[in-house]
Amino acid sequence: MSQLPRSNCHSSKNANTWCVFLVLLALPSLAGIATASEITVTPTTENFGTITAGTSKSATVTLTNTTDSTIKVTQVAIYGTGFSLRGLTKPLYLLARESSSFTVVFNPQTGTASKGGLVVNSNAPDSPERVTLLGSGWTPVNSVVPAQYLGMALHPEVLTDRVPWPAVPFGSIRLWDSETQWAALNPAEGTYDWTQLDSWFAIAQQNGKSDILYTFGVVPPWASSKPNDQTCVSEARPAGSCDPPYDLNPDGSGTDELWQDYVTALVNHSAGRIRSFELWNEADIKSEWNGTNAQLVRMAKDAYSIIKALDPSALVLTPSSVNAGPNGSIDIWLPTYLAAGGGAYADAVAFHGYMIPALGLTPEDIANTVDQVTSSLNGAVASKPIWNTEGAWGTDSDLPNTHLQAGFVARMYLMQWSKGVSRFYWYQYGSTLMGTFWTPAGPDEAEIAYGQVNDWLVGATINGPCSATGTIWTCNFTRPGGIQEQAVWDSSKTCTTSCTTSSYTPALVFTKYADLAGNLTPINPGSTIQIGAKPILLENQ
Repeated sequence: MSQLPRSNCHSSKNANTWCVFLVLLALPSLAGIATASEITVTPTTENFGTITAGTSKSATVTLTNTTDSTIKVTQVAIYGTGFSLRGLTKPLYLLARESSSFTVVFNPQTGTASKGGLVVNSNAPDSPERVTLLGSGWTPVNSVVPAQYLGMALHPEVLTDRVPWPAVPFGSIRLWDSETQWAALNPAEGTYDWTQLDSWFAIAQQNGKSDILYTFGVVPPWASSKPNDQTCVSEARPAGSCDPPYDLNPDGSGTDELWQDYVTALVNHSAGRIRSFELWNEADIKSEWNGTNAQLVRMAKDAYSIIKALDPSALVLTPSSVNAGPNGSIDIWLPTYLAAGGGAYADAVAFHGYMIPALGLTPEDIANTVDQVTSSLNGAVASKPIWNTEGAWGTDSDLPNTHLQAGFVARMYLMQWSKGVSRFYWYQYGSTLMGTFWTPAGPDEAEIAYGQVNDWLVGATINGPCSATGTIWTCNFTRPGGIQEQAVWDSSKTCTTSCTTSSYTPALVFTKYADLAGNLTPINPGSTIQIGAKPILLENQ
């Protein structure tokens, strides 16, 4: 006990106040509780990795009193989806130099990433202490990869023979930037020109393709509520084309007859040849949609009713959103649209995923974009399929190396099936600007890689999420008849005229591997092979 200076404790009012203050300062020492102490938390970051949704994984967190006084832990708060505490009773008194442990549990219920943390509050002066918690859920993809998973948007010059029909297999077609937008097919009120659309139907049929996705967008100037709006103008879009029809009010009221007439005419004319409809293109970008969510939900409601009445088997997708532009963010726009009621008028959720190298993005980063989508869903919408209806590396100048382009294509398709994406449409075969997939001399390396990854995936079943050990990624698949496959690559490697590689020792079960050019190489048991930015596929037979 500290000795209080007697000369300060007098009978006057001010002296008594000073005396009480000194006594209060001494009380913590009397109780054996620290006032100048420190507490450490181990670890400061806990990453649970990727685990199957509905299962759990535990980790131990230890609190240590590093001082010679007692510390009182008053609260340990935990936040983040799927994280919980076990084995901790509060308040917790840590004696001098004492440690105490408790358990943190990660139990994800959906296939999405989660970031959370712990906040440890105590009477130590350095309180609070913090721990970062990370983890990802994975929803098993039990279905066999269908051919339709690998889709393409085709340049309209495929119809003029400047660009030949793709030489590689693919499963589905998306009509966008194909001269089939609303303004092109409905040039005046009550007037329809189906010539371009019918040309797509014809060439698809000639080449054995029956799965077509149609994307709505580009309001005709005659129907626009702001026909002089320059916000909308681009090479292929006139003024006013991003604004809602003039018979639709900002709150979603109005007749909406202009839109209903077009949707009715389109579905009647397509006569089942369009399998799915995307309700608007990149609605989170002002140059694509400059109306309100209430207007867009009303249009979705009307379109959904018309499509289902005329073609009950057709699928209807939400408007797509994309992480682009000053206000473009999937995890901002999508929850807002769904909260406005849009989820009730869709069978699947659409998004666009561009991984642009110039912005520091890699194909593996598409997992973060998918997490933005899945974390935005709740209720009945959370169980609906997710489609990436447009994506690539951006402009060809963003990724000019043909070796890296080939690896990019394969990694994007491998990662997205692992994350539960049901469709991915490459954008845009035959373009001279982005995702080109073709040269006048014939298929480029990226197009050839697309064909190879089609062969790798279609008919296979994934065994678990694609996962990384350091920079080495693996994705495991099986096929009927005991066939085992593993796609493997090293994301840290790059290519110039040739590609850098690292050594990898395959499991003994694998006897050969295929590369993205279609070459097969035998593997000697126990030997190492070289892997790089371009995935290879290990096979056991």
